[in-house]
Amino acid sequence: MELKRRGRDRAPAHPESALALLTRLALGCVAAAYVHGRVQRTRLIEDLVEQRTADLDRTTEALRLHQRAIESSANSVTLVDARSPGAPIILVNPAFTRMHGYGPEEVLGRPLELLAFGVDDQPGLHELRNAIVEGREAHVLLQLRRKDGQSYFEEAYLAPIRNEHGVTDYFVIFEYDVTTAKQYEAALEHRARHDMLTGLPNRVALADRIDRALAFARSDAAPVWVAVLDLDYFKHVNDSLGPAAGDRLLRQAGERMLAAVGPTDTVARTGDDEFVLLFENRADESQAAATVSKVLAAIAEPFGEGGQRVFLTGSAGIAGYPGDGGDADSLVKHAQIAMYRAKESGRNTFRFYLPSMNERALERLAMVDAMRHAMNAEEFELHYQPQVDLASGAVIGMEALIRWSHPQLGMMRPDRFIALAEETGLIVPLGTWVLRAACSQAATWQRAGLGALRIAVNLSSRQFRDAALPALIAEVLRETGLPATSLEIELTESLMMEDVEMAVATMRALKAMGVHLSIDDFGTGYSSLSYLKRFPVDVLKIDQSFVRDIGQDASSSAMVSAMISLSHELGLRVIAEGVETQAQWDYLVGRGCDEVQGYYFSRPLHGRDFERMVREHRQAA
Repeated sequence: MELKRRGRDRAPAHPESALALLTRLALGCVAAAYVHGRVQRTRLIEDLVEQRTADLDRTTEALRLHQRAIESSANSVTLVDARSPGAPIILVNPAFTRMHGYGPEEVLGRPLELLAFGVDDQPGLHELRNAIVEGREAHVLLQLRRKDGQSYFEEAYLAPIRNEHGVTDYFVIFEYDVTTAKQYEAALEHRARHDMLTGLPNRVALADRIDRALAFARSDAAPVWVAVLDLDYFKHVNDSLGPAAGDRLLRQAGERMLAAVGPTDTVARTGDDEFVLLFENRADESQAAATVSKVLAAIAEPFGEGGQRVFLTGSAGIAGYPGDGGDADSLVKHAQIAMYRAKESGRNTFRFYLPSMNERALERLAMVDAMRHAMNAEEFELHYQPQVDLASGAVIGMEALIRWSHPQLGMMRPDRFIALAEETGLIVPLGTWVLRAACSQAATWQRAGLGALRIAVNLSSRQFRDAALPALIAEVLRETGLPATSLEIELTESLMMEDVEMAVATMRALKAMGVHLSIDDFGTGYSSLSYLKRFPVDVLKIDQSFVRDIGQDASSSAMVSAMISLSHELGLRVIAEGVETQAQWDYLVGRGCDEVQGYYFSRPLHGRDFERMVREHRQAA
């Protein structure tokens, strides 16, 4: 009992100790909580600081990256202040200096208009100024000048920079140098409207210029003249000298034409060797004729090419507004028709268009079309004129002469169509057909027992200038089986003299094959005796114009005698063409002529008639 009482009595003896302990515990908890809170707040602050620092670093890096990107840009970047008068420049990148030539210190704070100093007003500048005033974007093409005065083209993009209220405070301008692209575009445009060889206007540009000239002329009924000019026999020159030399001659011819006409006139190249002249301010035909005559005279002056003198001539046709047409196509067409008439009149001249020429032009076109058809329809055939040995009277050969069995016009002699075939180029396939058909017929007659008859074939100038001619003849001889010694190629003096070196080389190639060569129509060309010695020919054919006057004109008789004597001195055989009378025959026999051909003995005959004539002649002998 006492013990319990003591225990109860002792328990509340120190109440302040328990309270202090509790207080301390409470304070410890509070302190711990406070410390913990401070630590948490410190950590949060530290995390926030780290995050803000990272954000700042990222923002700074982004700004640096943007700055480096602007500075590294190949295109000009300019920042202007839209709030200040004149939109002064406040920032440029290095590409700005490369493009404009101005350094930052020269433009910062200066009005944007500085960049347009010294250039003509242009739509792009108007658009740019309006966009700045209106605070909107724009895309323009400008032609500006650099600081050094050099002109260039640029594309400029203007972009507004707006504040939070939507007001434009600044503009950023991106500029791209497009000079190369514009130059390329201009070159393409020039190429589309100009001849690449001569630099002269082409058909497209010519048509535009004629249309413009006609538009002005209609208001006051002023004449406009169009002349089509074609270089005579230029293909022969081109074939003999080569395409490179031909191109140089065409350029020189174009330059001479330009120099011969007025500064406001046009010279255009519309074909290989065809030019068109357009001129105004010529009151009548006499003034137009004087201009064309001046151009033709300029072309006729000798050209220097490869150390030699080359002579060219031209043929021209003239048509005038309003009499000969009211549009470009009509004027050019009618001038071209007149040009063909000038060629038919002897070339190196001009003709004015006449309405009657249309009918002739249509006939010409119809003839060309019919000739093309005739080659496929086998309307061409060969006739053969005998060549007779004067000593024995025997037929020893024949000349192959082409004829055209036209379904409507009947049998046509070559003088009706050969010149046209030459101009159109049809002479080449036609000549190849003649060569092949003649050799084939001669080989057939030899196999049929008519003996070693020699077949003579004329070559056109185009055929002769073809580098593949020797190979063609070798192929034909191989195909037909005709011995080379039985083929005689006839060449005219003028043909050989146009390019002597080429002629000699080709003739030597043919001689090496065994082919015989003859000079046809001797005395009508312009060869000299010195050249005659160089040509490796076998036969000289005296032109019928000399033979026809034998016994009537002493000069002609003397020339025939001299030609025979000269030929024999050079070791050549002589054939007289166009023998029609006994007197001519007797004279030639007396002068020692080797062979003759002409109506006195026989006209040209169809193949079957020629064969019959030869057989009958041999039986009679």
